[in-house]
Amino acid sequence: MSRASLAGWHARATLAGGRFAPDDVDRIVASRLERQAILRRERPPQLICVIDEAVLRRPVLDQPGLMIEQCEHLARLTAEEHVQVHIVPTDAGMYLGLGGQFIIAEMPDGERVAYADNQLTAQIVDTPTDVATLARTWEIVRNEALPRRQAIELIEEVAKPWT
Repeated sequence: MSRASLAGWHARATLAGGRFAPDDVDRIVASRLERQAILRRERPPQLICVIDEAVLRRPVLDQPGLMIEQCEHLARLTAEEHVQVHIVPTDAGMYLGLGGQFIIAEMPDGERVAYADNQLTAQIVDTPTDVATLARTWEIVRNEALPRRQAIELIEEVAKPWT
């Protein structure tokens, strides 16, 4: 299965449940695939992300093979020089990252902007104080996460029961 079709398969599984019209699902999946393509550019940006271990262990009940494929894909992606994936282990308990997802992007000129989204909306955050608040949150969350090598080992360990 190609990376694009795997990512599309997983995106469709996460959007299942009838909340979105089929056209909306197609649009959302296409948007996610476009964003992922950025990582395959000739000169890709550096990506550093943190994932909660529980996400890796959550089954997709009607598609049992999906999580093994996702874990393998994530392990391959993490091996790329420009990608760092860190995992917050379950035994970390409650931590600041559970408050919601966000992205901080550093522009070529050094300016930073953020993007935060939730179930209802997404927003660009460019006020320096708000970006600084998210940057502090990022550092706290990243400090809860396993280093890269240990994260890869955990991803591979989590993949074993899915086989």
